Amino acid sequence: MASPSKAAPPKTTLPRIVLVGPTNVGKSTLFNRLTKSRKAIVADRPGVTVDRHEMRLDESPIGPVEIVDTGGVGPEALRYPLGAEIERSASRAVEGAAVVLFVVDGTRECGVDELEVARWLRRQRQIDKTPIWVIVNKSDAKDCDESSYFSLGFDHLLKISAEHGYGILDIWDALNAALGSGGPLGEPVPEIKPEARIMVLGRPNVGKSTLLNAILGDDRHVVSEVAGTTRDVIESEYQRHGHRWRLVDTAGMRKPGRLEREVEWVAREKLKEAAREADIAVIVFDASEGISDMDASIAGLAVDFGLSVVLAINKTDRLQGGTAEQLVENLERTKDLKLDFLHWVPKVAISALTGRGVGELLKTVDRVLEGRRTRAQTSKLNALFEKKMRLHHHPLGPRGKTAKFYYLSQVSVSPPEFVLFSNLPGSGVHFSYRRFITNCLREEFGFEGTPIKLHFKQA
Repeated sequence: MASPSKAAPPKTTLPRIVLVGPTNVGKSTLFNRLTKSRKAIVADRPGVTVDRHEMRLDESPIGPVEIVDTGGVGPEALRYPLGAEIERSASRAVEGAAVVLFVVDGTRECGVDELEVARWLRRQRQIDKTPIWVIVNKSDAKDCDESSYFSLGFDHLLKISAEHGYGILDIWDALNAALGSGGPLGEPVPEIKPEARIMVLGRPNVGKSTLLNAILGDDRHVVSEVAGTTRDVIESEYQRHGHRWRLVDTAGMRKPGRLEREVEWVAREKLKEAAREADIAVIVFDASEGISDMDASIAGLAVDFGLSVVLAINKTDRLQGGTAEQLVENLERTKDLKLDFLHWVPKVAISALTGRGVGELLKTVDRVLEGRRTRAQTSKLNALFEKKMRLHHHPLGPRGKTAKFYYLSQVSVSPPEFVLFSNLPGSGVHFSYRRFITNCLREEFGFEGTPIKLHFKQA
């Protein structure tokens, strides 16, 4: 399955350093070492990296650069599921590279895989003037012998150990000599921070990557009917219509009991880490299957993290034919039943495959983001408190003590957070009154799709 549009790789003023090579040679370990992060999942088995990682470094030793990790290529990689799709993604990354780091395993001699990857590299578009360096990884091992890799025919060869950090400074020194500080233009590129981070969440195979490809207008994310294709947390920049967002693709979430050890568990932990930095979660559902308990759990998890939420009902193109009415009825029934606790969250029907409804989804995300950052005017907040809250029937606290409320104040945004001062501690206020106040705030100020944090402080 492919996205509805294909475009050239997005151009950037930053030099792109692209890592390529056969499977299981340590590209992701090197990516993490160069970026001083743990963005890429690392496991001692081939075929773990599927989508390419792209990460901007504003404070690298040579100035702002972009580091790109790709999945394994070559004859061995093509034997694995999605091998052809991974190779196409790597090809697009190489096309815009300033330098290609061809990573190989120094504990084995140069073989058919490495020779075929070298031939593949030489066939890529616009590669003639791109420096290609052979990076011999695992050179700290006793059986490392880099001599056979000179047969690949590339001018530069560097020995490193990505796992232990040996030779990393040599790579930066070589890049500095080739590119100069600040990249090809010799000038620092100012950092432009994204306006917001938008996560796409959902069960496996509901169309998250297809949706992101439709938004980006590019086959940025590998798409397959095979569930679990996306494993890493993959970030992409979206710049259009005056917006600059960071779009975050995530692995499909399943019940903890069904998680594989190692890769899938690590993916889930990385997803949680990314959620703490995000602003909005777009929860993708499969319209043809209705809303499952797991879908509702994912949405609840996003709210627990303080994320604003937009529900994307995907694959509506399948709601056609003789069973369409039954599918729609099932969808509405399960939606009303299992998502009742998210009555304040907007829902958009889309087809990521055809692009239908994607524009409306982006408008909804923009609207929710605006509400998330809304700060209520003090005068309106005071008027609301006097009109609806102060004179409302107050609940009884512990031991029958009547609650008294003095004033309400907004203390932060993203998400909006309020403090209500009273004669009782927060634990003494009944949950129904919390819900009443939250509903009053939504009715007056909107806050569409955004959880409201409400604290009670004893005064």
